[in-house]
Amino acid sequence: MDVLTTVNILLTFTYGVSLEQWYNLGIIFREIELYKRLFRKNVNFTFLTYGDHKDLGYSKLLGKIKIIPVLNYIKSKDGKVQFLKSLFLPFKLKERFMEVDIIKTNQMDGSLIACIAKLLFRKKLIIRCGFEKFRFFLFKEKEKKKKNYFKYLLKYIWIYFLELISYKIADGIILTSKLDIDFIINKFNLEKKRILIRHFYNYIDVDLFKPLNLEKKEKHVLFIGRLNEQKNLFNLLQAFKKLDGFTLDLIGEGHLKEKLKEKSEEYRIKINFLERFPNNKIPEILNQYQIFILPSHFEGNPKVLLEAMSCGIPCIGTDVYGINNIIIHKKNGYLCKTNAKSIRNAILSLYNQRDLRENIGKNARNFILENCSLETIANKEYKFYREILNG
Repeated sequence: MDVLTTVNILLTFTYGVSLEQWYNLGIIFREIELYKRLFRKNVNFTFLTYGDHKDLGYSKLLGKIKIIPVLNYIKSKDGKVQFLKSLFLPFKLKERFMEVDIIKTNQMDGSLIACIAKLLFRKKLIIRCGFEKFRFFLFKEKEKKKKNYFKYLLKYIWIYFLELISYKIADGIILTSKLDIDFIINKFNLEKKRILIRHFYNYIDVDLFKPLNLEKKEKHVLFIGRLNEQKNLFNLLQAFKKLDGFTLDLIGEGHLKEKLKEKSEEYRIKINFLERFPNNKIPEILNQYQIFILPSHFEGNPKVLLEAMSCGIPCIGTDVYGINNIIIHKKNGYLCKTNAKSIRNAILSLYNQRDLRENIGKNARNFILENCSLETIANKEYKFYREILNG
């Protein structure tokens, strides 16, 4: 295919996610920037979103990107009916699917429509996953397996077969971790399939997320993320019980918020539950801290960690899947175990070694520039599209 030929791609959003949600979460500018960069390389995008007519109101923000709001075509407010009707969208939107060269998913949830369209119209299909859903399920649901095995089994079967179908018929797969690539090749026996599989980190706008010469908050440690079990926050609170003079600042929402407040009062630790900020304000927040921490039990390719590293902030992460493939201990970050004692020792050790913090911060910034910049990922994606279309 000629390098100057335009590539037309239809991106299916994660099931249930709309442009309005992106806007309300303060992430819409972050999420669309990659597609704007690719537009400069003659790649046109159409977004198939799970919003209604309100999503069309964001067309000015998206520039040349076209919008297909799914709920404009599904006249029901019932979630199950919406899902069933969504499966017929490739028939209803036949002309829109026929005019594109590639159908691409934003996450595994939402891939079913893409797979149906692929089979119907013989289009190239790229399955992109910001996190590997089945691997996440095995981590996240293992405790629930004991409590309600039947429910666990139904979810297991659904996710397994969704991924089996999606990966098997895909022309290309994009994952954010080499560990995820090894996982799906082994789990779904993909080594004999002629599928292009690539590992791209989540992209970071390095011109926005950069070191700023701001005054640092003394003995303040920052966490940003969802307030749920995955993030291991109760052990983080316990770590602060014996960290005299230190303050924990948390930014995020989640169902554990009230329990975390209760536990912090019980432990009598210094803690601030900060309001959520738009993504473009986060660099200014990050640059006020000497230490950022992500104490999770497991991760995919955590964007907030990459953003903190891009700002040159020394980061502590747990030595778990999804973090230890990014952080090299005492090089571009600091690794610890998931228990409270190890987290506490990591904070004290990093805080008391100024030279180490400075070296880690510089190396972290360089890691992001080399692997995660918008331009780097845009170039890799563009090359990948060409490989897919050239067979």
